[in-house]
Amino acid sequence: MFKKYKQFFQGKNLYKINGQHKPIKWIPNTYIDTYNVETGKFRSRRKFGKDGWVYKDMDTADFHRPYDHIHEWNGKNRAKEPRNPNKQEKLEFKKAKKKRRFL
Repeated sequence: MFKKYKQFFQGKNLYKINGQHKPIKWIPNTYIDTYNVETGKFRSRRKFGKDGWVYKDMDTADFHRPYDHIHEWNGKNRAKEPRNPNKQEKLEFKKAKKKRRFL
């Protein structure tokens, strides 16, 4: 039933992570990408700052929001309302969407 929602994670120079929940503290100055297992399409990217705490979530359009959007983080707290990506972030989305990953 939930098969189409399965995901896997691929980080920058990192191994794949099993599970659905991405960490909020991770290796500094890295990111974790999430891809759909069946289609291999890019779903989201979580970026970590120099202190290792998440500072930005980049999500593609889904059934909740029909547009690509950014969630800003302040320490352990995520902003309630997402914002639209700026020009640089749009380019990053475009580049990430070109890649396809499969298990």
